[in-house]
Parts: sequence; structure tokens; C-alpha cells
Amino acid sequence: MFGRRIYRSMPAAARLLQRHLLLELPERPTAHALPSVELVDLRRRVHSGASSRLFSDELRAALEENLATGGQTLVFLNRRGFATYLQCAACGTALTCPQCSVTLTLHRAAAALVCHHCHHHRRVPPACAACGGGLEAFGVGTEQIESALRACYPLAAVDRLDRDAAQRVGAQRRILHAWRAGDTDILVGTQMVSKGHDVPGVTLVAVLIADLSLNVPDFRAAERTLQLLVQVAGRAGRGAAPGRVVVQTFRPDHPSLAAAVRHDYVGFMDAELERRRALGYPPFARLVNVRVEGRDGSAVERAAYDLAAQLRRQARALGLDDQAVLGPAPPPLERLRGRYRWQCLLRSADVRALRTLARVARAADATMRRARLRLAIDVDPYAML
Repeated sequence: MFGRRIYRSMPAAARLLQRHLLLELPERPTAHALPSVELVDLRRRVHSGASSRLFSDELRAALEENLATGGQTLVFLNRRGFATYLQCAACGTALTCPQCSVTLTLHRAAAALVCHHCHHHRRVPPACAACGGGLEAFGVGTEQIESALRACYPLAAVDRLDRDAAQRVGAQRRILHAWRAGDTDILVGTQMVSKGHDVPGVTLVAVLIADLSLNVPDFRAAERTLQLLVQVAGRAGRGAAPGRVVVQTFRPDHPSLAAAVRHDYVGFMDAELERRRALGYPPFARLVNVRVEGRDGSAVERAAYDLAAQLRRQARALGLDDQAVLGPAPPPLERLRGRYRWQCLLRSADVRALRTLARVARAADATMRRARLRLAIDVDPYAML
């Protein structure tokens, strides 16, 4: 491991990040080589069966070869449950959470529909409540992947580790013990299995849909996708046998996926920092997320617009441009646990000006409380969903 000033390898960040030190680990601390990473383009895949859509021909071949040679396989999908949602085939009605603006996830083993935000549970209805039509499952989760693998490879020992499986008493310890002992041939998991596990028998890692984290509406989506791929790829090849990583994606040309193939963090961040500089995102500017919440959606919207107008007037007085106050707008998750949400995003490289705008927003807190609304101010927000 060695260090060097980050601006030597990342010219876009030279002025802003020269106080930070980049520590690189281009090779593993052991003699084992980094795993090879290959992308499988899903755009041209035409399959008939449901299980075929989940596993490309390349991935099937890799799985079968790894099973034949006695290697263990980690199958990664960062989405739990059996299906993403249930929808009526006749009228198109999807089953949604009564408290959050999301669809309910089907958990087939529990015979339940679950909201992963507020934990609302309900039984799976026999038919559509709107028209009486039949309900069909759409989307995919780790539970469905486990079921498909058991059907495809009945002689293999297949297990699953996600939040649902880990909730059973002693289940996480049992699953990990069998995994480390080599008793499990294929382990299906979410982000829980992507880091911190050193299992020498793992020679193949399969990322089923790399696009899930890319499609999150956040400017850090590409960076987080690369981090996730690097973490999960690092589970392969930690023993005597070399590691192999197969990443299925509909966007094989995306910079974060191309960087993952090359193990090129520095090259990715070079381009990513240039993009953020052009768009005015951190580290070239600071962000403050101002969110208004309440039970009355109309009141929340009116309060958010009034607050945004105040913030814009103050921003002009401070000499900031029109992009210093963005919004208001509902976040991607507009309603959470029965509360509607609207937000404004404050953005500037002038930290003092941002503090002034944040104080203006905070001054509205008393008015918000009288209207039974809640004001949240998040400085340097990590997520804005």
C-alpha cells in the first residue's frame, strides 16, 4: 500500500482535494491475483423461459463449470423478496403500500406482500380487488433466484442470505458457517454478502442485474455501483484457485462497469470528477437538502413552494445564481409512512452563503410546526430518496 497526493492522478480535483491523500491497493495483500471480470450484454438476449431470462447462456456455462470443478459460487442481486410487485393482468392495477408511494414486494415463502420501507404486511389476495382479475408477479428478487437455482441444479446445495433469511433465530450463523465450511455450493445474497466475507472456496461471483444501482436517481449512483461491484467481486479468488466474476447488464458501456472490468478506480474517478465539476456537484459544491413533511399533501406542497420562494429571494440577495435553489419537487419516494414529502436542494460552492440559506430555512420551522408540518434540513445529504 502506498499514498500520494490525489491531485497527481486526478487533475480535475487538484485545487479542491489537495488536502486529501489517496491510498491505493492495486494488488491483494496476499499472493492471489484479482479476479477476472467479464460483462454479459443482456440487451440482445431473447429467451423463452422465466429462468432463462435470469441467467444468460454465459452465466449458465460458468455456473455449471464451477459446480463441476467443486468451486463455490456467490450469486448477487441487491433486491430481496420473490417478485417486485403484483399487478392485475386484466385492469393493470398494482398492489401498493397504503402508507408509502411504492408497490408491495411479494414474499412467496411467507405468503405475504411487504413494504420494505414501513414494513406494512398483508396477505396475498386471491384476485384483484378492483375487477376480480388474476394477479401476476413482475420483477425479481433473491427468493425467486434461489428457487430458480434449486430447480436448475437440484443436486447442488443452494442457500440464501438476505435480511429476510437472517431474521430467523440462528439462521445467519448457520448459513455463514455452512458457506465457510464449503457445504454450500451456491449462495444467493444481497449487499449483506458483498463485503467482509473471506471464503477461499468461492471461485465464481455472478452479478445478475448490475443496472439496479445505476438506475437510482442520485448523482452518486455510478460511484456507488463501482464500489458495490468492487466489493462483491473481491469475494472471488481468495483461495488457491483463480477467481472469476460475471456481470450481467443492459448497459455494458457504462463507465462504472467498464472500470470494474479493468479494476480501474482512478480512471473512473478522473472522469467522474470532471462530470461533477461541470454539473456543480460535490466535491466542487456543497449541498443542503431542505424537506417538508406532513399528513396533508396539499399543505406540504404549498409550504414547500413558499419556503422555496423565500430561499430564492435570499439567494439573489447573496449574489448566487439561479441554480443555487433547486425545486421544490417531491422526492422519488413521495410518501413515506403516511407522510407526504417535498424538498428543495440548496447548492453552492460558497459555504457561508449556504449556511445563511440554511438559517433562513430553519427560521420557518416554527411556522411549519403550527401547520402540523415537519421541516428537515440535511447538510451534505448522503441520499435524497
